[in-house]
Amino acid sequence: MANLSQIRREQMLSFLETLKEQHSDDESLIAINQIERELTAKKYGLVWEEHEEEVDEKMKTHIPVFTEDTNKEIVGNPDSEDFNFLLEGDNLHSLKLLEKTHKGKIGVIYIDPPYNTGKSFIYDDNCVGDDDAFKHSKWISFMYRRLKIARELLSSQGYIFISINDAEDAQLKLLCDEIFGEKQFVGHLTWESTTQPTNAGRARFALQKKVESIFCYAKAEKIDFVLKQIDSEMKYPHMGKFGPCRFEIIEKSDAGAYRRDSMKFEILGQAPREGKRWQIGEDTARQLEKEGKVEIVDGIVKKAVYPEDELDKIKFEPFWSHLTSEKVGTAQNGKDELNNILGYASGFDTVKPVQLIKELLSHFRNDVTVLDFFAGSGTTGQAVMELNQEDSGHRKFILCTNNDNDICETITYKRLEKIMDGKDGILKNNLKYFKTDFVEKDSEKIYEDLLEHIVEMIQLQFGVKVDNEKYVIIMDDEEMDEFEKNIANYDKLEAVFINQDVLLSTSQERMLEKVNTYIIPDCYFDFELREAGELW
Repeated sequence: MANLSQIRREQMLSFLETLKEQHSDDESLIAINQIERELTAKKYGLVWEEHEEEVDEKMKTHIPVFTEDTNKEIVGNPDSEDFNFLLEGDNLHSLKLLEKTHKGKIGVIYIDPPYNTGKSFIYDDNCVGDDDAFKHSKWISFMYRRLKIARELLSSQGYIFISINDAEDAQLKLLCDEIFGEKQFVGHLTWESTTQPTNAGRARFALQKKVESIFCYAKAEKIDFVLKQIDSEMKYPHMGKFGPCRFEIIEKSDAGAYRRDSMKFEILGQAPREGKRWQIGEDTARQLEKEGKVEIVDGIVKKAVYPEDELDKIKFEPFWSHLTSEKVGTAQNGKDELNNILGYASGFDTVKPVQLIKELLSHFRNDVTVLDFFAGSGTTGQAVMELNQEDSGHRKFILCTNNDNDICETITYKRLEKIMDGKDGILKNNLKYFKTDFVEKDSEKIYEDLLEHIVEMIQLQFGVKVDNEKYVIIMDDEEMDEFEKNIANYDKLEAVFINQDVLLSTSQERMLEKVNTYIIPDCYFDFELREAGELW
């Protein structure tokens, strides 16, 4: 079947070649080339008018950095070295910095971006209303920049979940197909966000919206969720070489019609007992010996059956794409949870319930790093901590949110503080609070300015606190000499971060051979410094 659009396009491109021959001046050629680029541009998918944000403009002249607010550090669990992070500021700036510390390291991303309903989406300090001719283009431009970085942050086995309603449902699907790849689309989940109809005025006669969407995309090629096992009759009461198992006798009677001399070979150097023969063939027996799944128990050769050998017999609860209110709660539940924690009405009406996020995260390993760069009230952080408490997991979270209307300080941080503080909190965890800051690109002391923010980058990347015991920073030759002199006192040393200007002696180089050593600031701001002419 003929592609009529392609035929017309080729005709127009051919005509442009004729025009190039007739008009050789620079102005005409520039105009013709622009037309040619438009004709050869993307022909299927999402098309939008690209918009620039003020945050983009800021980065033309400034380098985003993090500054820690040490007064907001929470050490709810002093026995743990692990820290979670709350990053205050525009999430595009935070994502740019996370790209330096967490590229390819995030296991799961969950985000609940603005739905662009005509009252919820703020773009360059202005609410984008329904009458804005570029309503969708502004939202797509806004999301495109952030999702492009998000894809780079995901690990090779990473997943992203994005909540949305039907205001941008269709646009988001096409946008994600373009960024993550259509083949990486895992599924369209629906969440029963409300069980209460709207009964005010004419709205009661309209179509009542009961569910919201959650899109899931994977960086991985193989989709393999963790499923919850349903209680079954399969029991593993014994302890084998590889853990809990069930020992099965592999002998049977050798009398009469059951006699088989070919089934009387040795397994583990032992023949069947008198009047018995094996139930398995010799090839199978040798394979089980090789795998370590036959053992002599109480003088009898038995087969060890482990849970992984019977996955087809074990029942698992499916990861259903529809999440009911009974299972994960509604938006009202989320609102009530937040208000109960804060002790007052937060003013938030669109809060995701903790159980919803827990349900999503429960289908992944319990040691992943979870990122939410539209953190809002901090539900994702609470969900991570509750799951860790329930299954002794080691998940970590990174939350990013701006501080419009003091949301980060008075809602997100306060929520986390109340539930994780060591004094009264029930989810005792550790947290560092960073704010996005800026260094001018044309600063005469750009090198020194960036060095002042290196500690934050190190702490963020490694999820630790630089304490000069386990994690040490060395900024000059004198500090290096002092470190070498007292190296015997650093019995807990995990890593050393050394300023690139430090000149190491031969003895210091030998000393550091067995230590995790990192050169700063190249590992974080080398591009910016080269751009400024500070590195060659």
